[in-house]
Amino acid sequence: MKRIGLTLLSLVLALSLFAGGASEKQKSGVVKLEILLSDDTLEGGAMAKAVDRFNQEYADKGIQAEINEVAYADIKSQIQNRATANDLPALIKTTHFEQYTDYIYPLDGVCDYTPDDFAVNGVRGGQFLGTPVNTTAVGMVINKTAFDKAGVSYPVNEEDRWTWDEFLAAVKKVVANSDCDYGLVVDHSQQRIKTILYQFGSSFADASGKKIIFDSPETRKALQFIVDLYKDGVSPVSVGLGTDNAQSVFKTGKAAAHLAGNWVITDYTANIKDFEWTPVLMPYEKEKATSLGGNWLYAFKGTGVEKEAVEFINWFYKPENYAQYCADGSYLPGRKNIDITYNVPGLEIFNKEINASSDLPSYDKNVEIAHPGSSYGNIIRDSLDRVIAGEITIDQMIDAVQKQIKDAYPDMSL
Repeated sequence: MKRIGLTLLSLVLALSLFAGGASEKQKSGVVKLEILLSDDTLEGGAMAKAVDRFNQEYADKGIQAEINEVAYADIKSQIQNRATANDLPALIKTTHFEQYTDYIYPLDGVCDYTPDDFAVNGVRGGQFLGTPVNTTAVGMVINKTAFDKAGVSYPVNEEDRWTWDEFLAAVKKVVANSDCDYGLVVDHSQQRIKTILYQFGSSFADASGKKIIFDSPETRKALQFIVDLYKDGVSPVSVGLGTDNAQSVFKTGKAAAHLAGNWVITDYTANIKDFEWTPVLMPYEKEKATSLGGNWLYAFKGTGVEKEAVEFINWFYKPENYAQYCADGSYLPGRKNIDITYNVPGLEIFNKEINASSDLPSYDKNVEIAHPGSSYGNIIRDSLDRVIAGEITIDQMIDAVQKQIKDAYPDMSL
């Protein structure tokens, strides 16, 4: 994205006032670093705690950081509006990266770290732009109390990993012999849906990243399996359609298992008091696979405080500081070779999933990297909703998905 469109004058004026306030703070001789982010409160306030430690250490060094936490849904509009007003924040923690590379301050030669220090490559256009502040992975959490009551074992070691058929047999036994009403809840999320697709051997792109291959026997089998979860009552239709939240349902104790992201660990540790839970290895059909995600930390250029922003990045990724951040937020690390002592059990399961995962998710990611600013949106999730609701067939869904992928990436072949 080379240009960001004009926004309403009122937004620009409001942001100009914000910038004016920031300038007044600069007159005190202290450089203020605004860090824009979302969901920190929900994830244990890990960045807020890191900022407090940074500010204490830098109290007499003329740099102080402050968090501006906004709703996740508002991050994109914040960046767009503030780029138009020439008032980008010093730093941002966000999942959005590819479409904003023109506005990012390069770290080559000014940062204490190199791209090789990180688990995900932050080089774009030959420049080192982004640092993965954390990685995320899809995994499974079970109601341990219900499994134990039903006398059903669960896999934490690779040799005990379920197939999907074995998983269904296990959760049906749990539901029959516990207080659970459902065998599984799956987040209303394209990433979670795609994880199941990968496990059945489905992908929207081939290894070259140049051909769309969503129309396949593996895709059909996976989609039919997911639809049958709702048809057969293993999963509640309300969760499948997104009218009920899978995370909330699991916390009631009424679901035997939750296919989720690793970030739910913090919430479950703090808020589940009525039963025990534990992460376990996900089932597989043809492939063992998880979907990786995460957040990036990067500095914007043109702020006038780029040097101080890099100073924060250098401080943040020091092993002692970064390990504490990951422990506070129960995050999987974005930086390599970091020894973390977590406050909650089970996160090692998500690392096992990452290590065992197929390459299929990386084919899709390579397409996204090759097409910055382009996206096929949530067509897989949204069209699956229509299949679950009985509005369209699986074949019609596949046609709709392939068309939207082709529209997003016209250079790819079918």
